[in-house]
Amino acid sequence: MEIGASLVAIAGLFATGQVAYGVLMNLQQDDWSSGARAVFLVLNSIVLIFGIFILVLGRLVRRGKMWAWITSLVLLPFAALFGAIMMLIVAVAGSIPVAGTGVLVASIAAIVTLTAPRSARDHFTRRRVPPAPLHVSPMQAYGPPPGHR
Repeated sequence: MEIGASLVAIAGLFATGQVAYGVLMNLQQDDWSSGARAVFLVLNSIVLIFGIFILVLGRLVRRGKMWAWITSLVLLPFAALFGAIMMLIVAVAGSIPVAGTGVLVASIAAIVTLTAPRSARDHFTRRRVPPAPLHVSPMQAYGPPPGHR
């Protein structure tokens, strides 16, 4: 479970880093119109929020939150798709697709480590036993006797 949670966080970190680096590189270009820059920044801000959310999910999966586990299993395939698309775009441009590959590999590895081992599935799907109530005697239930300080 620790490895799977770490891989979820790594996928979010790579996605966030990919967007931040892409924005910095593309804003340095002078041939973009202001409208194109605005659309580019809005679209990348959505992906940035998505990456940060996956990063936070890694922390919550590590804490054993079942809803975070389920949410990460829903979002990680989309992160893998994003990583594959980014990897393809960067590779076609002639560069080395480090961040896209990182997102793709970390997402697939996280999905496998969070679902394949029986111990990981059991950790999130087991019923949690509520703590037993403390035994309180009738005298303790009403506080100290009158006049007692």
